[in-house]
Amino acid sequence: MLALVEALVVLAIVLITASVAYALIRAGGKPQVAAADSTTRWVAMHYSARNVTRVVVRRVRAEVGAVLDEQIIVEIPDSDSDFDAKFIEAMAQARARAALFESESD
Repeated sequence: MLALVEALVVLAIVLITASVAYALIRAGGKPQVAAADSTTRWVAMHYSARNVTRVVVRRVRAEVGAVLDEQIIVEIPDSDSDFDAKFIEAMAQARARAALFESESD
């Protein structure tokens, strides 16, 4: 019985090692994390919640749209009398920040 358990443990180790080697060969010897980072991008966005518009820069995974990070540029109350001017300025700042982050990730 003990010999059977030892044989199963050795077989499991061999299978795990072979799986890792196969994954590295398919990835060209690079870790999978590097491949995942190449599919992300920074985008300027805005959304409203609780009568406040948030202008943000988000890092998203392009193929699925998953949000990986978010930085708030500004929050503008929807009732602000100067909303349009503040919103346009904030979106310009967000686009500039997204472009900066994109240039740093190359």
